[in-house]
Amino acid sequence: MRVRLASRRGDRPGSGAARSGGYRRPARAATAAGAAGLALVLAACAGGSSSSTSSSGGTDSLTEAVAALPTAFAYDAGAFTYEGFEFQINTQAQLVRNPVVTADRPNGSQQESFFKFEGELAKSYDVSSDGKTYTFHLREGVKSVAGHELTADDVLYSYERKWNSSSVAPFISKPAIYDPAKQFKKIDKYTVSITIDRPGDGLTLLSLLANVSGDIFDSTLLKQHASTADPYAVKWSAKDGNYGFGAYTLSKFTPGQSLVLKANPNYWEGEPAIKTITQKVVANPGTRTNLLQNGDADIAVQLRPSDVVAMSKDSKLKTFNVDSIEYLDTFINTTKAPFTNPLVRQALSYAIPYQKIIDDVFLGRGDAMKGFINPHYPNAVTDGLRQGTYDPAKAKALLAQAGVKSVNAKILVENSIPALEQAAVQLQSAAADAGFTFTVDKQTATAVNDQKDKMSFDIQLTLNKAISQTPPYELLLSLTKGSPLNTSGWSDDAYYAAVEKGNQAGDPLSAAAGKEWNAAQKIWQDGAPEIPISFDQPNVVFRANIDGYVYRSEGAIDFAHLSKTD
Repeated sequence: MRVRLASRRGDRPGSGAARSGGYRRPARAATAAGAAGLALVLAACAGGSSSSTSSSGGTDSLTEAVAALPTAFAYDAGAFTYEGFEFQINTQAQLVRNPVVTADRPNGSQQESFFKFEGELAKSYDVSSDGKTYTFHLREGVKSVAGHELTADDVLYSYERKWNSSSVAPFISKPAIYDPAKQFKKIDKYTVSITIDRPGDGLTLLSLLANVSGDIFDSTLLKQHASTADPYAVKWSAKDGNYGFGAYTLSKFTPGQSLVLKANPNYWEGEPAIKTITQKVVANPGTRTNLLQNGDADIAVQLRPSDVVAMSKDSKLKTFNVDSIEYLDTFINTTKAPFTNPLVRQALSYAIPYQKIIDDVFLGRGDAMKGFINPHYPNAVTDGLRQGTYDPAKAKALLAQAGVKSVNAKILVENSIPALEQAAVQLQSAAADAGFTFTVDKQTATAVNDQKDKMSFDIQLTLNKAISQTPPYELLLSLTKGSPLNTSGWSDDAYYAAVEKGNQAGDPLSAAAGKEWNAAQKIWQDGAPEIPISFDQPNVVFRANIDGYVYRSEGAIDFAHLSKTD
């Protein structure tokens, strides 16, 4: 029997009213099954025969063909890849979440409503009359995978760990969260308050709490595995994924081969309908497509856009069209000559064949961009922002102005994402007429991260997104001075001042703030530390008998809300 789960949420933060009513998501029926134990042994990869529906298991299990597995299980241990996000959203949970809506696009799909919030581990939250204190009322009786009850201590410990062991959290969380020891307070066993400096920071606060950056950890378990060398058990949790309050538990893991998740019977919303998820590593995207078409996989991800388009015509399969926030992006190493010169970076912006990439790589499943933040936020302003245009003559003129005759460089791409290599080849060809001679450098995710950490790359093509969809977060995520996420190494005080003016405007979704976000992007556009190319649709395909796909800000699949029929 399906029932409706009541949650409380605020349509917009900071109004001073208690949050109640609103969106309701179907709950899953709970079972009395025992918790699955962790067994780091070889995963059995499912197979099957061709049929009109998936034969990769019964209706309570599914197989996903993936390009790779997580390189780490913890967000604060660097699990920033697609695989890392998919692992975290299924094994972790947060205080609040974004409710689900249907995308207003052709063949619209379900997706998160990025500017609204409802309770998750917190059954509700209230906002003080001055809009500065958010009080979260935790669900009682919620247990982690390890069987420990969720309390306010877990919330405080989780943020203590994020701040004292992670080099990322302090950078991505400002200005909403800047000092958890000061801002977070335990009211009682099941109540926590968070105080912010300005009411306008409330939207960003809730957004930070609603995705993997806001994972709440089992503090009892982590303390059991802490040591002098690893006081917050970060190294331990990077290798052992069962320390959260999410819908699934890691059951089997074989690096480079497979991973098995088992439903967590302790999950607050009830044990998921899909009890077993088997992720099978299939390096070749064409083979992933074949497994899906043959019924030997239920889901395939990181596919070639051309294969997704072809499969959209197959009645046995499902493709998805959403208001995508993921985009093909070009990071430029501004610390490495000749890209230290902004004129060279501006020249590159005219050497990119934007429309050809949309047409030939994404086969029309892409949208041109102005700026790099979500164009659907209320009161968005794009005046004065240039839409990417291929103009090799303009590129050569800018190179000449910079005193540079030609540029020889490498395009770094992750080899598990087919669209990146395809786009790199298009860029390599078109840029040759604009004064740029490129070679394509295909590397594993680990090797890509190593080059980024060492700032040894020239330019990088990547699929980028902001997991918190608020303008100030998007504007600062990869551009904050000194942040490990500042891939380009660019900083500009005028840019930061423009973002701060937006913060001071109050409501970040107001018309006044929208003008400031626009002003900041104009400064960024002149500096050209990164060049966005196109919003792109998710390259994920389901068998027709799998329901419940929701497009999330992390871009990965939430298995907990899937169902499967014969």
